[in-house]
Amino acid sequence: MSELLLKDLFDGNFYHISTEGLEQVSLLKDEEDYRVAWNYLALVVWKTGVDMLAFVLMSNHIHMLLACRDVEQARKAVFLFKQLLSTYLRNRYGLSHVLHDSSDSISLIDSMKYLRNCIAYIYRNPISARICALPEEYRWSSYNSCFKPCAVYGNARKVTNLKYRERRKVMHISGNLSECPLLIDDEGYVTLDSFVRNDIVSNAFWNSGKSLLYHMGTCNDAKTEYELVYQPMMGTTDNDMYEVVSRYVAARFQNKAISELTTPEKCSILKTLFFSHKTTVPQLARIIGLPRELVRKMLLQ
Repeated sequence: MSELLLKDLFDGNFYHISTEGLEQVSLLKDEEDYRVAWNYLALVVWKTGVDMLAFVLMSNHIHMLLACRDVEQARKAVFLFKQLLSTYLRNRYGLSHVLHDSSDSISLIDSMKYLRNCIAYIYRNPISARICALPEEYRWSSYNSCFKPCAVYGNARKVTNLKYRERRKVMHISGNLSECPLLIDDEGYVTLDSFVRNDIVSNAFWNSGKSLLYHMGTCNDAKTEYELVYQPMMGTTDNDMYEVVSRYVAARFQNKAISELTTPEKCSILKTLFFSHKTTVPQLARIIGLPRELVRKMLLQ
């Protein structure tokens, strides 16, 4: 059997994304919180056009594996997810900026071995946290749809067929969902087959559930966590980022210094800086000299 290549699975790139674990804050506290976060992941897939391969929702952080064209699209996806969830947490618990001020790791998957280890690591999270003994026992991951034919949801309804109030209650969003293709099951969750590409996962493991379990059993959590989570978060220091931005500003604005830029000029370069360098919203706000909320707003436009 010849070894698969990443390009055999998807014409694009694979990225592992982890939101920063917040040691003193439990973000998802009950069934409703997990359901809302689950449905937001589905909305992000639909709105940004990424493909979701695998995910797990933990109480204080989230892992997901995306297939998309480039890192900019991956960043937009995680940025939108954090915006949606932050608004929900603020409205329900009064938690302000709890996700806005956190960092994320975005790691490019560059080999089949890395891809398989990433999927195994994601599904091992609740086991490593001693929440359950088997991956299928954990409700809030995409594991239970792996290597199974598409489920038949007899009572599933299209989001577009829900009445306005019911749609607001289920999806926790007031935006236009008139063309949303997602399906909702009778418990209010978006069905996994609506937004998870289990066909890619199955192909990565030769359509063998035993192969996935083998990788989960042999996955070195500490090593994989460092490679997937902590190493990508070791971003550019403020001093190095300041030099990068200074050079960019001087080249674009006729040798101006950062402090000499007008607010519109600063706003015009935010997306280029954010999506071209390993930086964060708080760091970019510090370097460029703009309020964080304005930086976030401009990056979403």
